[in-house]
Amino acid sequence: MDMILRCLLVSFVLPLGVMLHGSEVHYIDATYGQEVTLPCQVGIPVVNPSIPVIWKYKSQEIIKYQRGLLLRGPSSTASYSLKNPEKRDYSLIIRNGKYTEMEGQYTCEAHGEIKTTILNLWSVKGPSDEYLLEGDITQLELSSLDMSTKVEWFGPNKSKITDKKVRWTLQNKDRRLQIKDLKAREDQGTWECIISRSRLRITHDVKVIGFVNSLDGDTRYVAVNSTVVLSCELNIDFQEIPKNILRNPVLKWTNNNKTIVEVDLNNFNSSLLQQKIDKVQFEHAGEHKCSIGFTRRNLSKTTHLVVMKVSADRPRLDSKENVTLCCHVSAPDLSKAQLCWNKRRDSPKCETHLPEGKFCYEATSAGEWKCSLVVEDEEKLSMIYFVDEASTAMANSSFPLTYIAIGAGVMLLLLIIIGVCVFSSKTVKQKRRRARRMAQARQHLLEKKTCQCHKYVPKHSADTLQ
Repeated sequence: MDMILRCLLVSFVLPLGVMLHGSEVHYIDATYGQEVTLPCQVGIPVVNPSIPVIWKYKSQEIIKYQRGLLLRGPSSTASYSLKNPEKRDYSLIIRNGKYTEMEGQYTCEAHGEIKTTILNLWSVKGPSDEYLLEGDITQLELSSLDMSTKVEWFGPNKSKITDKKVRWTLQNKDRRLQIKDLKAREDQGTWECIISRSRLRITHDVKVIGFVNSLDGDTRYVAVNSTVVLSCELNIDFQEIPKNILRNPVLKWTNNNKTIVEVDLNNFNSSLLQQKIDKVQFEHAGEHKCSIGFTRRNLSKTTHLVVMKVSADRPRLDSKENVTLCCHVSAPDLSKAQLCWNKRRDSPKCETHLPEGKFCYEATSAGEWKCSLVVEDEEKLSMIYFVDEASTAMANSSFPLTYIAIGAGVMLLLLIIIGVCVFSSKTVKQKRRRARRMAQARQHLLEKKTCQCHKYVPKHSADTLQ
């Protein structure tokens, strides 16, 4: 009898408790494909286990738990399960299903409590192509039924996207981000969208094929007779580019619209992506353009080569006239530039009005003079010209050199005379010795003949003589 009264009491009090308690509302943000748990925990002990726990989606029953049994409703299209019903944790776990049919309102009716959960699924839809080219236009769009909560976008460098960015535009209550004139260095990488309410982070990778280290319109500053290497290297390995994007590729190098190199890249060689100019001359200045043919369009990069040279109207400084130094720069636009001449630590002499791209200055002293090209307060290029003080140098050096030459000549002449004298003296002595020997030989011969004459005189002749 007591049991019957208790059941009657519960059956009366329970609906009343539901009406008095009302319902709690939770908002859950999740990404498509993510496992989601909708909370439903009951703190009071279960009085009557025969009363079922019911989950509904948009007022339609999807799952029922009663006396340890889990029953699924006819509208169930996803894999549902309860977290831990033995411990009165009836939280609903959603693992998969038709994601477009999962958003919306869920209610959990459990032992006098009603808990309502609003599930919002978010995703970022990007371009269909795996790779984009520099200069393309693309957009990232946030897909969700919820238009009330605030969202924030962040670029690959973690900077927040605002309306101040010219190339990045927010549309449709910040649900759509349009990116114009794609740049590999700025737009390549992971873009992130953050849902302000739950701080849910949704990411999308953007792959942009472009050039390494520099953008279109790059300017290089070089001096005459120096070496420069112009690069057309891509930010991605050429062999990894999908064939549907790169079809029958052609590489072309031009200088001031004149074709220098044009090759087929089917037999790829990385050296083709660089152009080396040895001993740069003034005529090398101008617009150098590299172009690679892709399926949709060409990807091109332009480099402006600015060349500097210095000259003088005479090689040396004269005592009567100064040396006029001229600095020449081949630049198409020098409106924000200036040329400066200075010697060592002296203050520079600059000129901003450069209609002919040169600045001449009279050097009044010898030494090292430097010409600098300054663009927006930054020195881009400089060259050194050495001015020699010719007159003084020649005056100081000519007489000693003359004296040295005369002295050397005199010494050489003396050596020659001494040599001749020595040779003559030796010759005279040799002749004297030879004459002396010949005289002695004649004397000896004469004496010998005299002796022989005395020896052979006849005796009768001697007697006769007596």
